[in-house]
Amino acid sequence: MSLESWVEDLALHASLGTRASRVVSVIASQPRLASCATGREIAERAGVNIATVTRTAQSLGFTGWPDLQLELRGRYLGSLSAGDVLHEHADLAHTTADPILAAFRADASNLALAARTMDLDAARAIADAILGASQTLVLGSGSYLAPGVMLAQFAGYLGLNVEPDLMAGTYRASRLMGMSPGDALVVFNVWRLPHEILAATRFAKERGLVTCVITDRRASPLAEAGDHVVVIPSEGVAHFPSMTAAVALVHGLLNEIVTRDPRGARRTTAATEDSWRRLNLMADQPPPH
Repeated sequence: MSLESWVEDLALHASLGTRASRVVSVIASQPRLASCATGREIAERAGVNIATVTRTAQSLGFTGWPDLQLELRGRYLGSLSAGDVLHEHADLAHTTADPILAAFRADASNLALAARTMDLDAARAIADAILGASQTLVLGSGSYLAPGVMLAQFAGYLGLNVEPDLMAGTYRASRLMGMSPGDALVVFNVWRLPHEILAATRFAKERGLVTCVITDRRASPLAEAGDHVVVIPSEGVAHFPSMTAAVALVHGLLNEIVTRDPRGARRTTAATEDSWRRLNLMADQPPPH
């Protein structure tokens, strides 16, 4: 479904007045503008005040304009090829003095947006799912799995059985078959959605696993397969997405888990540190006697 059709479909199921309908018309007819404009700019285009833009976003099921725009931007970028995304960012490359600093600024903006739009209840529900599962499997395609590897590694320090799926294919099928209802599947995916990720998530949900989805689109087939969904911004500065907000979410989930049981966290972390010493893993630790 195109972004324009998606917006129009949302509007069909909402009770909108004349002014709100003008806002929807601007969004649907100018998707590129809507995906990056401020609420004030949208208000000016629609001939309304900014409060009307906020109320329109809420009528469409979002908390406000930043939340709606996050979805619009994700859907807009998801409709583009890698080359198109690179072209989309060409103007930024010409106007920014340093491409490295541009990446830092873009990620700082992503983090600020994530902090404003984060569904904390959904994030805490993901932490609950991991804590309540006897085992958790983390999925992601290519570089999108990187935050999941971090989650698995640090959760292991806390004594939790969390593993990244590094094999896919028949191994993934066997892995999912070996999990029980109440176990957790955590999925990281942004920009384009691979068939294998969607199929695995749906299969896990059918088997009674708690499906936790971290994505850049609330309205997507993957999000529909999630029991708990957290939407994050993922726009980079070239032709590839940024996973910085996803990494920050991983830090938040781990911090939430530690906060639930600080004594247990200290105990398991100390045991992990002792295992490093006994296995002589760290150059800055004295070897075991």
